[in-house]
Amino acid sequence: MNIILNWIGTWDWGNVADWVSGIGSVIAIFFVYRQIKQQTDQHNEEKGHDLQIALSNRSINKEIGPVATIIGAETEIFFFGTNSGMMPSSFKYIDVYTSENFEILKANHEKSAIDHRFYKDPEGLGLEFRYASGDTKRKFERILPGDISEEIVIPSKAITQITKEKSKKLYLVYMDVLGVIYGKPFDSN
Repeated sequence: MNIILNWIGTWDWGNVADWVSGIGSVIAIFFVYRQIKQQTDQHNEEKGHDLQIALSNRSINKEIGPVATIIGAETEIFFFGTNSGMMPSSFKYIDVYTSENFEILKANHEKSAIDHRFYKDPEGLGLEFRYASGDTKRKFERILPGDISEEIVIPSKAITQITKEKSKKLYLVYMDVLGVIYGKPFDSN
């Protein structure tokens, strides 16, 4: 034991200035790391993607000839997503949901992101729709910053027929590739 104590006693433990300098360096490295982390989080928040859903309705026009169009009494709802963030991402139209089912759907996806378990999602209204291109397949679309997705059209009468007995407040629902749910509320009237 004396040998070990004698050996430790021969070490040069430095002076107070060396110790203060060493502790100061460790503290400085900690604060630099913390600052880099804050800047990274802020950059990701500001420069990430952000889907906004635009929604409106219009009269359904029927062409009766090469130069004549009749504006009908029937209306249709049209909507599209726009990426108001700074990074491109992909989004997919899911369906129209009642407000109750939308809250369940959103909660399921938030829980799944935390615990990585599968939760059975409630069903949407299953409305027939078409993209502006005529396609009816639900697909992920890559949307660049400041760009919009393809327009989707649903006849207004389809919504009013299905929602007679259900909630009047509905949600248009999109999802990004990571499973984050985006909803736009609207009334079925």
